[in-house]
Amino acid sequence: MSSTALVTTTVHVPEALHGYALDARRHGRAVKIYVAGDLRTDAAAVACCASVSRRTGVECEYMSPRAQDRFLSPWPELREHLPWNCVQRRNVAVLKAARDGADAVVTIDDDNFLADSDYFAQAETLGPGAASPASARTLPAYGRPGEWFNICRFLSTANNFQFVPRGYGMAARSSLEDGAQPLTGTPLTLPVAVAAGFWLGDPDIDASTRLAHPVEVTGYRLGHNFFLAPGARSPFNSQNTMLAREALPAFFLSPHVGRYDDIFASLLVKRVADHLGRGVSFGRPLVRQRRHPHDLLRDFDLERFGMRHVDALAEDLATVVLSPGSWAECVLRVCDELEQTRCAPAASGAEDAARWEAFFSGYRIWAALSLWH
Repeated sequence: MSSTALVTTTVHVPEALHGYALDARRHGRAVKIYVAGDLRTDAAAVACCASVSRRTGVECEYMSPRAQDRFLSPWPELREHLPWNCVQRRNVAVLKAARDGADAVVTIDDDNFLADSDYFAQAETLGPGAASPASARTLPAYGRPGEWFNICRFLSTANNFQFVPRGYGMAARSSLEDGAQPLTGTPLTLPVAVAAGFWLGDPDIDASTRLAHPVEVTGYRLGHNFFLAPGARSPFNSQNTMLAREALPAFFLSPHVGRYDDIFASLLVKRVADHLGRGVSFGRPLVRQRRHPHDLLRDFDLERFGMRHVDALAEDLATVVLSPGSWAECVLRVCDELEQTRCAPAASGAEDAARWEAFFSGYRIWAALSLWH
C-alpha cells in the first residue's frame, strides 16, 4: 500500500485535521500528518496535534521551530533561505514527509475542512508506480496549448458569478468564455503528477476579486476529474493539492514572491509535467474553506508582484528547451534559462529583479537537495 502525507503550516489551532484523520482511518488509508509550526503558532496547536493522534490513531507530527532547525541541519542553505513567520515553512513539512518515504504529499491550508468522503483515495493514484503506463488514468482534457483555461468554469456559485482562480493570467481575463456553455473534453491517458482539488464556500481568488465581488462556491458540476491539456495554462495552489513524490523537486514555495509562491511553482510544475508526459488534474477531492480573517489590502499588495509578471513567466516557461532527465534536472534547466531574463534589472526593474534572483536561488537550492538525486 502506498503511503500518503498530509502537510500544512499554521499559526492557529488546526482543528480541521481531525476530520482528515478520521476519514483516513475510516477508509483504511495509510496517512501521516505533518504540521510545520512557526514562531507565532498558537501553543494549543501542539495539544491539537497530539489529540488527533490519540483520538484517531493517525500519527500527527508537530514540527516545532527547534525541531525544524534540527531537521534542516543537513541542508544549511535551505535553512538560511527560509525565514520565520511565513507560510512557506510548509516547505519543511513537505521535505520531512518526502524524507520519511511518502509516495504522495497532500498540502492543505489549516482553514480548509473535509468536504468529500474518502478524501485520500485520489492520492492513491500518485503512489508507487504512478509514473508507469499501467497506472495512467484516462480523463477528459481541456484547454489549448499556449492559452489560459479557466478551471473554475466548472464550479457553481450562489449568484452565478463567473470567476477565475488566484494567479490566472492577467491578459486572458478580458476574454473569458461563458462558463455556462458546455465543453467537450478530449480523452487523454497520462500518469497523474498532480491532483488539485476544488473548494466549496470561500474559493481561492485574488484579493482584487474578493474586494470587488465576494464569491460563494456551492458545487462542482462535473462528475469526474479532468486534465489541463498539455501546453494549456492554469495555476493550482497549495491549499488542497496532491503531488506525486516525483514532482516534489519542482514544487518549491518561495518566500520572496508574495502570494504567488504556489502560483509560480504550479506553472513550473506544469511545464515539467508536460515535458515528461505527466498529467495535472483538477476536480475532487473537495474541501470547504472557512477562511481566517485577512487584511485584503495587504493581500493585494502581496499579489502585485505576481500580477505584473505571471503572463511573462508563462510565456518564458513555454520557450525553455528541456532535455530528457529527472524532475530536478528539468528544474535546474529552467533556472539556467530564465535567470538570464527574469533577473535582469533592465527588464524588470532593480527591485523586481532582486525578487527573481531570490526566487531562482531558492529553487536551485531545493532542486539540488540530495534527497531528490
